[in-house]
Amino acid sequence: MASSERTWFVDSSVLLRAIADTSAAAREWFETAYAAGDRFVGSRMLELEVLRVVKNAGLATDVALEYLDEFTLIAVGDDLVDEAIALDHVLGGADALHIASALRLGPQSVTIVTHDVQMARAAAGLGFAVLDPVTDDPGRGSVV
Repeated sequence: MASSERTWFVDSSVLLRAIADTSAAAREWFETAYAAGDRFVGSRMLELEVLRVVKNAGLATDVALEYLDEFTLIAVGDDLVDEAIALDHVLGGADALHIASALRLGPQSVTIVTHDVQMARAAAGLGFAVLDPVTDDPGRGSVV
């Protein structure tokens, strides 16, 4: 991997905004990172969340699947669930699985990409760099 390439652990709070085209900033971030040859990682929980939201909204899944095809997805098994349960941070189940997945890669290996303030705080508390590319959301709270 070239030194300029980065690895991003992406949360559905950003990916869904890019897929649904509700955040030009999120979409542009993905396009820029993709063009740079960066690597996208998520847990299988990301795939589940994204596809359920898209299907529940009655949207076609083709765009979502195109985005998801660019991801390396970490399996969600019993060990990962146990690791998520063991986290000390206040997080919902899905966010805990995302953070536990990212921990398997290590805080020095990936940057967490999320628009979820609680998840961002937990990630930063565990030593991760955090990015919120959703700069055009008027309800945006500050991220660590």
